[in-house]
Amino acid sequence: MRIAILALIGMLAAPAIALAETRPAGDPALDRLYERLAKAQSEKEADNIALAIERVELRSGSDTTDLLMDRALTAIKASNTDKAIKILNAVIHLKPDYAEAWNKRATAYYLKKDYMRSIADVAETLRRNPREYGAWNGLAMMLVDLGDKKNAYEALKHALAINPHIAGARKMMDELKPEVEGRDI
Repeated sequence: MRIAILALIGMLAAPAIALAETRPAGDPALDRLYERLAKAQSEKEADNIALAIERVELRSGSDTTDLLMDRALTAIKASNTDKAIKILNAVIHLKPDYAEAWNKRATAYYLKKDYMRSIADVAETLRRNPREYGAWNGLAMMLVDLGDKKNAYEALKHALAINPHIAGARKMMDELKPEVEGRDI
């Protein structure tokens, strides 16, 4: 099983990283929010901008999809991940290009410790929204747990380039740095 997960990581993590570097941005207002997030001077400022980004990205353009997403988020908050996954399956079926549906389902799988499915959904999220720093950060956490510190470090670099104030990400990156980049002589 571990070999299958590591193979999946190899197949999914690298293309997602490459896509983040090449995929063009879309919504100008959202682009400005991401620019502000990257330049935020404090954690509080970054958190406020991140909330604004999340509000925009949670809007799917469909009242039905938004209602289902709201129910899925409620199920996740209530620790009912199986229910959330069923609802998110329906959302993804209705709107397969909706990055946040993939992202939230990745979160639900992560909470169940189903890393293989979570990583697959993270890759789908990043194909649709390479700026989803939470997906990058979540990918890094799973990769660390799976022993792939090099790709975890790369995922953290992407996450922190987008949002330099992710709680715990800088510390995790600092802990991985000597193992990935080596130590000074």
